[in-house]
Amino acid sequence: MMKECTLRAEGIRVSFREKDGTFSFSAPAFELKNCRPLLKLDGEAVPPDSWRITKGTPSAIRAETSGPYGKLVLGFSLSGTGELILNLTASLKKSCGRIELDYFDNARIGCAHLLSQGVKMGGCRSILTGAGKADGFTGYYQLILTSEDGRSLRLSYPLQHDLVASFAGRTGRGRVSGFRAGMELRQYSGRRITLPPLTLRTGDGFSLIQSYADENGHGRKDFDGLTIPAWNSWDYYRWTVTEDDVLENAEFIARDPVLSKHVRRIVIDDGWQYAYGEWEANSLFPHGMKSLAKRIRKLGLEPGLWVAPTIFDLHARLVQKHPEMLAKSVGGFPAPSWEIVKRRVYLLDPTVDASQQYIRDLFEKMLGWGYTFFKLDFLGSLLFARRFADRSVTPGKLMELTIGTAYRQVAHRAKLLGCNYLFCGGDRITDLVRVGSDVLASWKNIKLNAVSIAARYWSNRKLWVNDPDFALCRCGETSDDPEMKSLHTALFLIDPDDPATVSPWYDFKLVNDDVKRPQMEVLLSLVLMAGGAVTLSDRMSRLNESGLDLARRVVSAESGEAAVPLDLFTSEIPSFWFQKLSKGYRVLMFNWQDKERELSINLKPYGIQGLEMSDFWTGKRLSLSRGGVWKAVLPPRSCLLARFDRR
Repeated sequence: MMKECTLRAEGIRVSFREKDGTFSFSAPAFELKNCRPLLKLDGEAVPPDSWRITKGTPSAIRAETSGPYGKLVLGFSLSGTGELILNLTASLKKSCGRIELDYFDNARIGCAHLLSQGVKMGGCRSILTGAGKADGFTGYYQLILTSEDGRSLRLSYPLQHDLVASFAGRTGRGRVSGFRAGMELRQYSGRRITLPPLTLRTGDGFSLIQSYADENGHGRKDFDGLTIPAWNSWDYYRWTVTEDDVLENAEFIARDPVLSKHVRRIVIDDGWQYAYGEWEANSLFPHGMKSLAKRIRKLGLEPGLWVAPTIFDLHARLVQKHPEMLAKSVGGFPAPSWEIVKRRVYLLDPTVDASQQYIRDLFEKMLGWGYTFFKLDFLGSLLFARRFADRSVTPGKLMELTIGTAYRQVAHRAKLLGCNYLFCGGDRITDLVRVGSDVLASWKNIKLNAVSIAARYWSNRKLWVNDPDFALCRCGETSDDPEMKSLHTALFLIDPDDPATVSPWYDFKLVNDDVKRPQMEVLLSLVLMAGGAVTLSDRMSRLNESGLDLARRVVSAESGEAAVPLDLFTSEIPSFWFQKLSKGYRVLMFNWQDKERELSINLKPYGIQGLEMSDFWTGKRLSLSRGGVWKAVLPPRSCLLARFDRR
């Protein structure tokens, strides 16, 4: 006879069936069905054996199964407040090249909305599950499901963990199906694999997502100085940047009556170096990076530098002379393991002592040049390495061995921005983190980035300072620049065997014709809502008065807290945002549609009464109705950002 063990608390019910190992979870508005642990070795599912319960109390269940492969142990713990915690460990008799271990892999659960987090910058999804066709998703860290009646369920792993566990499934018809929670591990030498604890908790969506930061932060931190506005070379110049370009923009900022008071940092991005892995100035920087840092400081600005310490071009000297420092093929030989814009690169093996010294020496050298801010990029590329020298190192430790080493080396002498940072590295080894995807001056890209900025508001100034990506101001209406569309940045995507006579990649531009000033106001409003880094990346001298007006307004604005996207759990892209300032508030309404739309929001619940109200982008006076309702008719693809100040 099949035995079933059940836990109950605060409306939560968990049932586990002995023998077949299936379990279910139910809570008000949610029912997770068809759950069973899964172990795959080299792509083959281990045949399920009979499970037996080894512990059963009113608050906990422990069960195990064993076979020729080894043993699985599954645990459930239910608190008096209704929080369920799952644990799963596999003890193998021998190591395996590819291991998949899941709490469940084909479950289903009903919900109206799903919000997932990317493993690094960007990658967040906000899905109305009843809309449109089935849609697949993969998420990490915390997953928020919301029911039709507004109740939410959070499934979460600890932020900092060793195995980069994930969630995946398909949405459609008001549910998630094929639902999986677990991880995959390759070329790991260990025989004991413990998944990070999986926690299920119900409640209000905003309380759940915000408490995740409180649960996973380490109470840092002094964030003063991390939100100072900056300028970065990348978005306008890309790999064509020169020493003269950097100085032109730095000098323009230093002369401008408004920008000079607020922009305090100049960051030279990708393009200054001879090659990835050869971190010396190329011929476009004839006086060297130390000289450039001195000239930037003479203008009263802080010099910053982009670097990618984990990747190496094929022709880098280190590749030829020290192959032992490189990630290996499955067979154990140094091999290019990743691509960046179709460009094959080697990856650093951070488990090697010489690689650790390489990182320390690199940052000490750049500190000696006079740089005190570093943007570290492509950190997440290490997930694509097939094999490291020390095969006991798990993916979740890669950030500690790379940016963590750099963080300890600079030791309060510089600030670090992690770009493509794996969030499972935690909050103790970086100061700022890119949360948005790569932004472009295009409407499609602006909308895409809005989702990740909204989904990550909970982390700002609790774990690190959020970087939403660049605060771009240029478009046809805001710049008098004949060279604005001169760069062909997507030619690498053209297939040499493609017979087409028209190519979207040849015609691809960094500034699309579908953006004008209203759409740039949308982009910049999102930057302000992030409450974090504000980084200009235009050719400042080519902005016209309208463009400079945008730049001056965005850098002189109070940073504020990260805005709360008020319809985060009921929409695919939030339209209503609420932000606290030191002496007031900002409230933002977006019209994401391609047609005119009337929007309204009741601000009375937020304590906004008797305050002066103005349009942030024009300075014009605005007003609320007597009941505290703000109504406005917005043109297509536009926003209205209001500032409320105490009199």
